[in-house]
Amino acid sequence: MELAEQVREICEGFDGRIGLSAYNFQTEETVGYRAEERFPTASVIKLPVLLTLMQQVQDGQYSLDDPLMLRRGDQIGGSGLLQFLSPGLTMPIRDWAFLMMCISDNLATNVLIDQVGMEKVQAWLADHDYPDVELRRKIDFAILNKDQNELGIATPAGLTRMMTAVFHNKHLTPNACQEMLRMMNKVGADRIGRYLPFEPFGSDAPEEAKLNLAGKTGSLKGTRAQTAVIWRGKREDNWGFAITVMNEGNPEPELWNPDAPGVLVIGRLARAVYDAWLGEESN
Repeated sequence: MELAEQVREICEGFDGRIGLSAYNFQTEETVGYRAEERFPTASVIKLPVLLTLMQQVQDGQYSLDDPLMLRRGDQIGGSGLLQFLSPGLTMPIRDWAFLMMCISDNLATNVLIDQVGMEKVQAWLADHDYPDVELRRKIDFAILNKDQNELGIATPAGLTRMMTAVFHNKHLTPNACQEMLRMMNKVGADRIGRYLPFEPFGSDAPEEAKLNLAGKTGSLKGTRAQTAVIWRGKREDNWGFAITVMNEGNPEPELWNPDAPGVLVIGRLARAVYDAWLGEESN
C-alpha cells in the first residue's frame, strides 16, 4: 500500500479531527492529510517561544547563562515541576528553556514568554514566514478549558517546516540549533517514537546506525499533538524526516494516560512514515 493511502486510512479511522505533514530530508518527498488546516497546538506552541528566545540570545540581548528567578506570582498548574518548588529559586535561562521543552513545564513557559515578549514571538513568526503558526496568550487554563485554540494554533505543514529548519540549521546558528535539539531529545518517545525501532539502552551499535528523535508534544482534553524530527547517523547525511501530527475532538473520557487514542494514532502514523522512508525495505 502506498504511504499516502496508509496515512489516509489511519487518519480516517480516528474518531476526531486529525492532520499530518511529513517531509523526507533525502528525497524531499512529502505526505500530508489536512496538512494546511489549523489545529490547536497545546504545548507544541512552545517551539516558536524557544526559537524567539534563541534568536534574542543570538542577537546579544541576553545570554542563556543569565539568571531568572521563580516568583510566587508565576504559579500555574498542568505539566511540569516548577509549580512545586519554592519561590526564590534562581536558574540560568538555559535551564528554564530545557524544562519548557523536555518536560513541557508550563510555569517555565509563561516565565519565558514574559522574558521574550509575546508580541516578539509573533513578530519572529511573521519575519520567518510562518503565517500559519500563532501564539495567542500565556497558558491560562480558565481560558483554555473554554476554547483550546486560545493558547496557539498552527497547521501541521507549518510546524513540519519549522522542525525541518531547526534540523537544517536555518534561522539560527548551527550551535543554537544543536542546543534546541538537545532540549527536545527523545521528547515524544511515547508518541511519534512509540512504535519505532530504537536501539536498547546500552546498545553498542555504531552511532551512524542509531535512531534519533527530537520534538515537542502537546496535550489538552481530547487533543494530542507532536512535531518532531527522526534521523539516523549524522544530521548532515539527511537520513531522516520531519513529521507533525495534530488531532482534536476525540470523544473518549480523558484519562490522561499514555494509551489515549490521540497518542496511539500519532505512533501508528509515524511508524507508517518510518517504514516507507527509513525502514529496511525502503533502502
